Amino acid sequence: MGLTQVDHKTLELIALGYSYKEIADKLSLSEKAVEKIKLEMLSKTKSRNSASLISFAYKYGLLKV
Repeated sequence: MGLTQVDHKTLELIALGYSYKEIADKLSLSEKAVEKIKLEMLSKTKSRNSASLISFAYKYGLLKV
C-alpha cells in the first residue's frame, strides 16, 4: 500500500488516539480531509475500522512500536 507523507502522518496520529480535529489542526487540514484520508486507507487495506487499520499497519511495518 503506497502512502503519502500526509497519509503516513495521519495513520500515526490515529494510532496514537488523536481525534479528527486534533489531526486536522496538527497537519493543517480540514476534519473532512482527515476523514477522507482515513476512509481511503480503510478501503485500500480492506480494514473495517481504525483498530483493524492500525493492526494492518503494524503487521506490514507501516508503523513502528
